[in-house]
Amino acid sequence: MFRQLRSSLRPWIVVFAVGWLTMVVISIASWPAAGASSPDELATEVTNALRANDFHKLQPVLAVGGEDVAKSTTEHFSTAHVEGGFYRDGAVVVQYTRDGARSEFRLPVEEHDGRYVVNPVITPKG
Repeated sequence: MFRQLRSSLRPWIVVFAVGWLTMVVISIASWPAAGASSPDELATEVTNALRANDFHKLQPVLAVGGEDVAKSTTEHFSTAHVEGGFYRDGAVVVQYTRDGARSEFRLPVEEHDGRYVVNPVITPKG
């Protein structure tokens, strides 16, 4: 009886393993691409992430740095009121007010494989 149970269990283990691997491959293939499809869409995503103070929303649109850079960038805006953002001259410009003083934060935009991402290097206003 044990032999019969063992011989009928092997095909099910193989089917389960193949099914699990197929599910993993499909999940990875359907994972959304990082970045945005246009610079204007990118500006909207960055602005919304900073307004919500949500580093999880900011992380996928960063060219480099990952979670640590996303956290520090959103922390920089935690005490500010983000008024808006737009794309201009190769950068996402985020307008914000902190302690009554209005300012801008520029994030240079890069294109990677047809998707637009921001580089978290701070550039001077120009």
